[in-house]
Amino acid sequence: MSRKGIVYTVFALVLALVVGTGMMALGEAGTYGGTLRCALASEPGTLDMQMTTGVAASIPARHILEGLFAFDATYTPQPMLAESWELSKDGTVATFHLRHGVLFQNGQEMTSADVLASLDRWGKYGLTSKALWSHVVKLSAPDAYTVVMQLDQPFAPMTTYLANIYGGPSIYPKAVVDKAGNQPIAPKDLIGTGPYKFVEWKSGDYMLLERFDKYVPVSTPASGFAGDKVAYFDKLQFFFVADNNARLVGIKSGTYDYVVNIPSDLYSTIKDNKSIIPILTNHPPIYPIMLINNKTGLLATNYTLKQAILAALDMTPIMQAGYGDKMFWRLDGSYFASGIRWYTKTGTQLYNQNDPTKAKQLMKEAGYNGEPINMIVAQDMTAQYNQALVVKYQLEQVGFKVDLQVYDKATFFARRNDVKNPQWQLAFSFYSTTPDPSLVLMLNPNYAGWWNSPKIQTLRNELNQITDFKARYAKWEEIMTLWYQQIPAIKFGDAYQLHLMRSDILGGYGTEARPPMVSPYFWNSWK
Repeated sequence: MSRKGIVYTVFALVLALVVGTGMMALGEAGTYGGTLRCALASEPGTLDMQMTTGVAASIPARHILEGLFAFDATYTPQPMLAESWELSKDGTVATFHLRHGVLFQNGQEMTSADVLASLDRWGKYGLTSKALWSHVVKLSAPDAYTVVMQLDQPFAPMTTYLANIYGGPSIYPKAVVDKAGNQPIAPKDLIGTGPYKFVEWKSGDYMLLERFDKYVPVSTPASGFAGDKVAYFDKLQFFFVADNNARLVGIKSGTYDYVVNIPSDLYSTIKDNKSIIPILTNHPPIYPIMLINNKTGLLATNYTLKQAILAALDMTPIMQAGYGDKMFWRLDGSYFASGIRWYTKTGTQLYNQNDPTKAKQLMKEAGYNGEPINMIVAQDMTAQYNQALVVKYQLEQVGFKVDLQVYDKATFFARRNDVKNPQWQLAFSFYSTTPDPSLVLMLNPNYAGWWNSPKIQTLRNELNQITDFKARYAKWEEIMTLWYQQIPAIKFGDAYQLHLMRSDILGGYGTEARPPMVSPYFWNSWK
């Protein structure tokens, strides 16, 4: 098999790629010691995962923080800090039985008081809490190891919300929650129950975690983000390296053990390097997307003008600009990837039209008079920046006036997320697959883009009440139909991020229980 062919199959079995390198399967005894050095493409703004949906934050944070549930390798929620749980027959009372003896990294035992405080804070201020929390009538703790959540109606994806780390309900000590309130938790106060604890954050350089020796794992086998976690490495060091070539040079030299988000056009420089394992994060892929401001401004409720933008786009050069060779992307207009049970073609006949004539006609019908469309992007998000250049060109070709505003990543996110005074119409980003459509960020009225039309409010509520999968799938198809009518965002396609790992990192990465994900993790790994 050629090296290129091996990359195609790395998601199925990384072991085949590194025959002779000493890669061990998940479950074999590991070696303790040393430091794992990972280069991130950007520096997080916070590690308080209740307050951020950032992937860069999630990579170190998921080693520190845990929730009541976690997703396994099939993206099914599994108990983590909860020992077990049950739901009343009418679906409105959930009782969570907490594990005994779980310790926070300050040595304090986790009890229901901590869980209550954490869930209450998340419900009030968390970025992904609204859909669930709008139905929470009461949260109580009958004893130190039991939490009861009472709802006003059934909420089918409840455990999915509780397992989600992106803007999700990480569990902190009550004292930490009380101190932070509605502000992000300061790094020095970041205390969780995970296998590593926070040590140091040197802004602009690195973040350091070290093993939490008193970590109490669950007894179930490791699978995805769930199950048993063993901290073999003494320390995890996350470097902030925005320059793509610097990350590449670092992995080649052995300075870094793992690097994220290497542009696909640099793959040729490592494809024959037997010391490096290329990893395509296709479990699942990421989805490059153009967010639309649905709250204020020129495009908010002018659905005809949004249709004109969609009609003008040719997705092939847009995806090529962002991700290069076709091995790193595919065209698909569904908001779930093929192979995921929520995948549907409904509505996608309007995807990838590449019809300038239709676009011009729709612009006329929409009453467009040459008003500037403010488009924002982060230059250090290389794929998104390259895609923005192509989209700008395509829109200008049909007569749109486009003002492309380029920022560093931190400024971009600050401007994109400014709900009080958003000064943009189009913003370039990407998102990862969620295990349930109710967690699709663009369906969250609090997420940038702020889609909250009366019709989507109704469909969201109906989706969350239905427990039968077939009925929920039909409701999701209704949402997809509305999506392509109102166009709250435009998906460009499916893309596979290229991560690189040194071949001496062991632990079965890429096996069925540990598939390559956008957010890698380093428990159960060693050298």
